Amino acid sequence: MMNRPKWRDILASAVITGLVGLAALVMVIPIYISIINAFKMSRLIQRSPLALPLPPTLDNITRAIGNENIHVGTMYFNTITLMVFAVLICIFVSSMAAYYLARRKSRLAKWLRIYFLIGIMVPYVIVYLPLCVILRIVHIPFGLPTLIIIFVSGNISFSTFIYTNYIRTLPFELEEVSMIDGAGRWTIFWRILFPLLKPCTATVMIFVGIGVWNDFMTPLLLGQVKTITVGIYTAIGPHSADWGLSFAFVLFATVPVIIAFLFLQKQFIAGLTAGAVKG
Repeated sequence: MMNRPKWRDILASAVITGLVGLAALVMVIPIYISIINAFKMSRLIQRSPLALPLPPTLDNITRAIGNENIHVGTMYFNTITLMVFAVLICIFVSSMAAYYLARRKSRLAKWLRIYFLIGIMVPYVIVYLPLCVILRIVHIPFGLPTLIIIFVSGNISFSTFIYTNYIRTLPFELEEVSMIDGAGRWTIFWRILFPLLKPCTATVMIFVGIGVWNDFMTPLLLGQVKTITVGIYTAIGPHSADWGLSFAFVLFATVPVIIAFLFLQKQFIAGLTAGAVKG
């Protein structure tokens, strides 16, 4: 077999490198704009949004933290509370549901798989109006508990789908040995199988956690709860906008997500690759 000419390999490598660099540039530019404009005055942001903050200023950060009408601490508390409870409930419920779907061959399990797939395909935005009507009819008050339930219902299908694919890759012999030793289903799942689901759990944590953290419309419309992303909206008026304050809130909302991803990126990648082995 003839070896492919070296110039083709060089050209292919150059094209791939260029495409990867272009994709990285597209990803980095919004982060760059968000960070540098948080340390610039509003008039400088409008004049040259891509320019470096020379000299940098902390006025936007101090105004966002010191504003008595905004309460950044309360926004962080609401956002973290929503994220933590939504993620924990999703993991608890979807992992057990996925265990049933992955191990059972009954008709009910088949219909449940279709049900969860439909839940993934339906855009979440189109249920805002029906949810508002239902909450009004049954007199359920808006607030953190209601918003947690809404977030769980919106992410449960995706979480179950991810867990189901991952559990199918685990050998059934682990469960058979435990059954012979007298262990029940509950013990087998939580003590034997669930510790093996760490990469998948990390993936669910990242996807659901970032989704809840970045969600703007749901807390604003359905929960009427001020989160850190809703704080960005408080700096934008009907006729004018305080761009420096807005970018300060963008910085508050972006930095924790980047830090969390840097700590969980290995589990995230492992969860994606392992969960895609079997469908």
